[in-house]
Order: sequence, then structure tokens, then C-alpha cells
Amino acid sequence: MSPRLLLICVVRDQDVAKLLDNLRDRNISFTKLASTGGFLREGNTTLLIGIEEERREEVRKLIRETCARREEIVESTVPLNEPIGPFVPQRIKVVRGGGVLFEVPILYYEKF
Repeated sequence: MSPRLLLICVVRDQDVAKLLDNLRDRNISFTKLASTGGFLREGNTTLLIGIEEERREEVRKLIRETCARREEIVESTVPLNEPIGPFVPQRIKVVRGGGVLFEVPILYYEKF
């Protein structure tokens, strides 16, 4: 049996549907866990992906391409000059997408 790895991948919710489709298309098994955190308290998804070591670069590349960071403009309301005053919509630039990938060697696993 070839060495296996566990990839723990935390990605933003707006990228996860496309990533899951891409993983399924390549017959890559995963377990999906809902999670939250980060700026603007947006939802994240954590994926547990078990792969053979030979597929490491294929999966890393797929995740990088699918979940790349990008800048977007969003509207946010901020108060004008006074603590309790009128609110004016402001356009701010935020980073969307991106994620974190951890790689853990698997010493033992059993399917049953």
C-alpha cells in the first residue's frame, strides 16, 4: 500500500461548491465539515481529504486554482462623525476566497 496523507483544507463558503465538484470529478474522497470564522464572520468549510502521496501535487494545484484569493468591493454602512448619527453606505475593498491547507502523514488507517 502506498503512503497516504490527510489534507485538512479550510476554504471560504463561496468557493466550496466548485471545489467539491472538482474533487468529485477526479474521484477524490472527502469529508465536509461546516465551520465559521474570519473577517466579516463569513462561513467556512473544512474538508478532510485522504489521498495517496502520488496525488499530492494534483490535489494541491486543484485547491489553489479553485480557491484563489481575489479582491471585491462590498458596501458597508458606517456612521458619519457622530456615534449615533446617519449611516452612509461606503464601498470597501475586501479579499474573498483563499484558504488554508494542512498536510498530515497518515501512519495507519482502516476502512470498515
